[in-house]
Amino acid sequence: MAKKSAPKKAPSKKMPVASKKSALVKKKPLPVKKAAPAKKKAEEVKPKAAAKPAPVAPAKKAEPVPVLKPVFEAPAPKPASPAPVPTAKLVMKTGAGGVTALTIAAQASAGAAANGNSHPANILVLVSSSGWPVTELTKDHFTLMEYFEVPGQQAPFSNNITSFRNVGTGAYLLQVKPINGAPWRSGHHLAQILVSSADDRQGQGAVKLIIR
Repeated sequence: MAKKSAPKKAPSKKMPVASKKSALVKKKPLPVKKAAPAKKKAEEVKPKAAAKPAPVAPAKKAEPVPVLKPVFEAPAPKPASPAPVPTAKLVMKTGAGGVTALTIAAQASAGAAANGNSHPANILVLVSSSGWPVTELTKDHFTLMEYFEVPGQQAPFSNNITSFRNVGTGAYLLQVKPINGAPWRSGHHLAQILVSSADDRQGQGAVKLIIR
């Protein structure tokens, strides 16, 4: 058998050089994008200091509403009264320290006096003026009066000072007994003591004498 001849390859078509060059010219390189700059880290936000509250002005007090007073007509002026006639001033004599009163304190003790006898009883009198002792008194400056007679008592001891002694310290020691030699009777004998000084200072006190 006769060998078949291999088919001939068709000649390849060659592209014109100009067309290749034009294809290369048309393709342009793509532009390279620049990388975006990295974002800055968010700045740390510092907490703001709390604002101080503004001072609050004190509330004003409400002003009182003025009260309108009714207007009255002024009364007619009264006639001036006549000036009082000056009266005579009472002039009082004063002693030491300018004080007019004496302070009297008195205490009584039966002593030897008892029911049925006529022995004298003792009375202690303290005389002062503004706390200062009065030391210049004599028996004549003392007045003694007994009141409320005790049942059975025949006579009082009023102004019957049988003994008088000025101690010199404002203390005065008096001894008394019933007048006319009458005996004592048991009971409470109440008396008033009046004292006056040479410069007209005066004072008084009370005393109770108990006879058993």
